[in-house]
Amino acid sequence: MNENQPSNTGLADRYALFRVFKTFRTDQQGKAQMSSTIDVAIVGAGVAGIACARTLARNGVGVRIYESSSRVGGRLGSRLVDDIWCDLGFQVSMSNYTALESLVPRTQVTRRSFVPGAVVWDGRRHVRIVDPKASPLSALKPLMAGLVRPRDLLAVLRCRRWANKVLAGSGRDGTAAEVLSDAGFSSRFIEQFLRPFFGGVFLDESLSVPADRFLRTLHRFASGRAELPEGGMQQLAEAMSEPIRSSIEFECEVASIEPGAGVRCVDGAFKEADVVVLATPLDASLALLGRSDEAAAVGWSSTTALHFTSPDPVFDEPIIVLNGSGEGALNLICSPTSVAPGYRDDGRHSILVSSRPCPSGSPGIDADAARHEAGVMLGLDSSSWELIEVQRIDRALPIVDRRAVRQSIPAGVHLVGDGMGDPSIETAVQSGIDAARAIVDSPT
Repeated sequence: MNENQPSNTGLADRYALFRVFKTFRTDQQGKAQMSSTIDVAIVGAGVAGIACARTLARNGVGVRIYESSSRVGGRLGSRLVDDIWCDLGFQVSMSNYTALESLVPRTQVTRRSFVPGAVVWDGRRHVRIVDPKASPLSALKPLMAGLVRPRDLLAVLRCRRWANKVLAGSGRDGTAAEVLSDAGFSSRFIEQFLRPFFGGVFLDESLSVPADRFLRTLHRFASGRAELPEGGMQQLAEAMSEPIRSSIEFECEVASIEPGAGVRCVDGAFKEADVVVLATPLDASLALLGRSDEAAAVGWSSTTALHFTSPDPVFDEPIIVLNGSGEGALNLICSPTSVAPGYRDDGRHSILVSSRPCPSGSPGIDADAARHEAGVMLGLDSSSWELIEVQRIDRALPIVDRRAVRQSIPAGVHLVGDGMGDPSIETAVQSGIDAARAIVDSPT
């Protein structure tokens, strides 16, 4: 090594010795006791931070999580309001989330599937679009209704081939919108189904997300089913955190970090650690790294979720109703109680109404107008619905150049979360697992 190059040898040696021998001190009676120093400090108890802690603990690494709030899960989760679990926006798990499954198996938290597809409201009528693999005759109805054309079926096959190439390591330039055009989809199918569906997934109705991200997401939906856990999305976070719950300090906000030394909390307390994992929202992580200009430049997509209850069921199957009219404020409607048990237990039925995406800071949606529009979309009288909760989620998905984020991360610090890849629960969980493995393999 060039003698002028910075060296991490001291940190590596100190950390290796710390892991093997720990650190002992002698009390006044001469008894050996373990020091309060820990191996790894994780800032944030979202699913990325929890996944990292679980993997580290499994490999014998000491870990402590510092969480500024009073709950686990971060942006994933639910709030109990009037005895109903209200998920923090329209969130789903997927049946092919293998990293999530490795930490929260279905034997621990049962998941129930949506019907793959949607009922599309085109402003005049409902057209049911369901994956033909799940229902071989399902393609006939949208074909007969004119929403789907033979060219659209061929375009789907092209996109699936392109997605397989992306998954195999081939890149694809351009945007999602360009992929749809190149594939040969009809404009009607794009505007009435693909744009509202994937616009809701990406919180970007322009579909300007990178082409390879779109194709990976398309493959995710084509090869798996959207699901809800029994009792709400919070159950996933609670189950994931259960084995390391005693390692979490709640309502402990971190003000600054010192790579190779530890973290300092807003109350002035310093927590020693050889490695720091930042599992906070991306702008907060950048701010803790002293990259305040980049933190301020992180954009966010936002959405609003409105939770209602009804004494009568409004869905007779676990499916979403998608707004394909191109008008109005809503993106989709679903009933969590029609999908999974445990959202409420008193016989009432829950309805989740999700708005179309908008830039962070945009005006909110009027609840009465949303209730009326939802009734029109469903073709029923919604005046008896009771509003339970309005959730304005201004920081739903980050908009950032991830290549720039990965630059200039100091030794002894790791960034995790869905901001480091294609935003999803699975990405967040996998990023935590990957960071933990990197720490175990190379403690520098």
